[in-house]
Amino acid sequence: MPIFLVLALVAACLPVRWAEASLGFEPPLAVALTGGAVALVLSFALALRRFVVRTVCADPSRRFEVARHYGTWRRRLFFVNLGTAAACVTALGWGAAVQSEVYVTADGQLVLAPFAELLVPLPYFAILLGCWLIYFGAERALHAAQHPGRPFWSRGGYVLYNARQFALLVLLPVLLVTGQQTLGRFAPEAAQSDAFRAAMLCAGPLLVLVLPLLMKPVLGLKPLQPGPARARLEALARRLHFRCTDFLVWHTNGGAVNALIAGLVPRARYVVFTDRLLEELPPDELDAVLGHEIGHAKHMHIWLYALFLLLSLSTIAALVLFLGQRLDAAEAPEWVRVRDTLVGFESWLVLPPVALTGAYLFVVFGALSRRCERQADVYGCKAVSCANARCTGHDATTVFPDGARCLCPTGVRTFARALDRVSGPQDAGPRGSAPGRAWRAFVEWVKHWSHGPIPKRIDYLMGLIDRPADERRFQRRAFAFKCALVLGLLSALVLLGTQVGWRTLLDAL
Repeated sequence: MPIFLVLALVAACLPVRWAEASLGFEPPLAVALTGGAVALVLSFALALRRFVVRTVCADPSRRFEVARHYGTWRRRLFFVNLGTAAACVTALGWGAAVQSEVYVTADGQLVLAPFAELLVPLPYFAILLGCWLIYFGAERALHAAQHPGRPFWSRGGYVLYNARQFALLVLLPVLLVTGQQTLGRFAPEAAQSDAFRAAMLCAGPLLVLVLPLLMKPVLGLKPLQPGPARARLEALARRLHFRCTDFLVWHTNGGAVNALIAGLVPRARYVVFTDRLLEELPPDELDAVLGHEIGHAKHMHIWLYALFLLLSLSTIAALVLFLGQRLDAAEAPEWVRVRDTLVGFESWLVLPPVALTGAYLFVVFGALSRRCERQADVYGCKAVSCANARCTGHDATTVFPDGARCLCPTGVRTFARALDRVSGPQDAGPRGSAPGRAWRAFVEWVKHWSHGPIPKRIDYLMGLIDRPADERRFQRRAFAFKCALVLGLLSALVLLGTQVGWRTLLDAL
């Protein structure tokens, strides 16, 4: 969940007076308690690794069962790790220790050191690095059982592989926030200029624009070598009138089966395939996966996401300002008491908007993303469909229409097989009591909040074989949802901006 991890780390780096939240520990004691908490949660990771290694080595046939349990417990420990780091910062005094000790002299005054905010979530960074070092043994054992004879990362290579992803997807936006705060301390005039504020307002969309240019060196992506696979993908791209800079391979040593598209414009757009995806998928299914990624570009999903984030963050900022102004102007005795109570926690008031943003993205962006994902699924089916709506199979003589205008049963089944192969082993079926099944279904939905559970995606696609009209109905509803969302955000931003004042809103952004 990179987006929620980014929000959590940004919250830790905001200018909150953590000393008010601590239990009053002196810095040496706070450091010792924090170290103990980090060691405690790492012991849980050690126990999980021991279970995986011992079970798989004793009975390799249980590898899929163990992998499922490993994934479940690793996701649970993610929240344990995050909660432990939050407790270190707030209750054990780590945040207060950083803010009281990490200072430099500037213009004759003591100010927080440049990028010192990154030391506040340091307990989480330590836990994360420790988990990478520990989980390496479990990942290697599962890899050896599932892919005998295939080499795996060295421990250093495995840590670097994870660190690259973390740096690109999580640490980069956090660095932008801490850089803004550092500039505000050491060059306040520049930080308060209109040009800088406009630049920060556009930072999110610009990050989406330049991210593809950073992906290649940061993740170590390599161009797909000339050969049958590349020739086939290029031919499909030409048939679908799709342009990109290159097809890239992400070498994961068989650790991931995935594909993605990055880039707003063709000159800075890449389609990335993991090595295992290229090795395991048959040619027709690989075509369907490329069709899915092209579907994101054809439906302009990346542009939509950038616009959505820009409008949403601006609207949330305007809403927070509006509520603050109304609270300041309130004269009723109960609101005056609330205002007086909040004065002592003024620095903490930067945290509720972060929590609001997280909840908003989970609900609203999740709904948008799931619809966009289904649109890309349908496009992936059309990319490998012929013009015969009742075809029973494709062969070397099959003629595919230019573009992706048709939907045939074979195309649907081809993409459904690829989706099922990418999803990996699934549970045999519902088991246990009705409340237990409902809870597992809810957890599965939360786990796939932005894409939707793969079995449900496959069921929808297979239903299109007998009910092709459902696809046109869905496309109309998805288009209406996008328009309503964008127009609603625009209307809310204009209304709130008029109420709080555009200059005030720009200053806040």
